[in-house]
Amino acid sequence: MTRPIHHRAFIDPEHHDVWPVLAKDEPVALVNSRGWRLSGRVETLSNDRQCLWIQLDAGMGRQLIHHQDGFVLESEQRAS
Repeated sequence: MTRPIHHRAFIDPEHHDVWPVLAKDEPVALVNSRGWRLSGRVETLSNDRQCLWIQLDAGMGRQLIHHQDGFVLESEQRAS
């Protein structure tokens, strides 16, 4: 099953935010339409919330994710 990817999946129309507020060291899991999954902890989120740096699990370094890279947060990782 494939998931539709929305390039600006987390827009808050009132504040024009892309990613939700994510705290430093918060665990996150991201997935794209091909099933590629990244998991780790939040290192930093850009002020405009368009870019997210995560420290990947298992010592795999860090990864910069832009909101147009096609990744969305896995819902079970984030409490509403």
